[in-house]
Amino acid sequence: MMKKQKVLAAFFSIVCMLFMGYESRAAMSGLCYTCHTMHNSQNGSPVVSLTYGAETTDAKAFLLVGSCMGCHAQGTANNIETLGTSDIPQVYHTDTTDLAAGNFRYILGGSSDNKGHNIVDFGEADSKTQPPGRRHDINGIANFTCAGTMGCHGIRGSSLGGIEGMSGAHHNNAGPELSTADTVANSYRFLSAVKGYENNGANIWENLNSTNHNEYFGATTPMSFTGCTSQSCHDASDNARPQNNTMSGFCATCHGYFHLLDSGGREGVGDDINSPFIRHPTDVILPTGTPDTEYESYTTYNVVAPVARTAVASSISAAVTPGTDVVMCLSCHGAHATNYDDMLRWDYKSTTLATAIAGCGVCHTDKN
Repeated sequence: MMKKQKVLAAFFSIVCMLFMGYESRAAMSGLCYTCHTMHNSQNGSPVVSLTYGAETTDAKAFLLVGSCMGCHAQGTANNIETLGTSDIPQVYHTDTTDLAAGNFRYILGGSSDNKGHNIVDFGEADSKTQPPGRRHDINGIANFTCAGTMGCHGIRGSSLGGIEGMSGAHHNNAGPELSTADTVANSYRFLSAVKGYENNGANIWENLNSTNHNEYFGATTPMSFTGCTSQSCHDASDNARPQNNTMSGFCATCHGYFHLLDSGGREGVGDDINSPFIRHPTDVILPTGTPDTEYESYTTYNVVAPVARTAVASSISAAVTPGTDVVMCLSCHGAHATNYDDMLRWDYKSTTLATAIAGCGVCHTDKN
């Protein structure tokens, strides 16, 4: 009997290795059955319900016991949950501390749609037919989801959707320094082609303070839209990705008019990076020197208004260097959802001036 048990254990280990790959074990720890089911059967009952629509259709197709939502949006009181032996960051929870990208709780239960990206998986389909600041029409935005064709994470090619666009990413997760970004697995937070440095400290998924935060990658000039055929926002296979590998460039794949350097802007005015501005600039250097001395006082990293670096970081730095570091879209906005309108990191609409400009004043120190 003992010999039979050893044989079965060895067989199960081989099966796990086939699914996970020898090299991926460092990236994905824990037992295979935590995430996978071999035959969708346990004790005579299905492991995955087949009545919950597209979410479980995707899960069943990849032998998974859950989907993005099932793992990362459990709605508990914890911003990190434990699944088997793995810690799972939660994008939807009731913890008082949010993770770096925010918390989808703020768009649910009658809350304002303006507070976050409207993920259809939560039953919160966007009432808009197009994203704000779009450079071109995007079909199916009402079905915006976490990953795949109409999502942010994974491959967003026209033939891939949902979990399929994330295939293999968790098993081959790289980091914390992500300076190649030629696959989903080695891209920052599985955002295809985005470079950066993922916080690997005690608060691994948080922007906690000046010494414990993500390090974002930015450029000195925004991407220039030169047409779809030149692959400004897509690769040759029509997968959406930023040509400059920055976070702001990634946002520009949907919100192009807000983040692109485009001489034929929608307002008929060039989207310039020089004053007078028609939009807040992104992927530009935090100014220094006359007449921009107000920015020179931002020297200690503030997670209320993060900056990006012009080289992919190899460690976390508490310093900010005006004249070198970069303003980006996430300097002002959360990625998933925040408790403030327009996904801002602070209450811009507050009737109390100090609160309304709290985030602005991090960079614009003369305005405090």
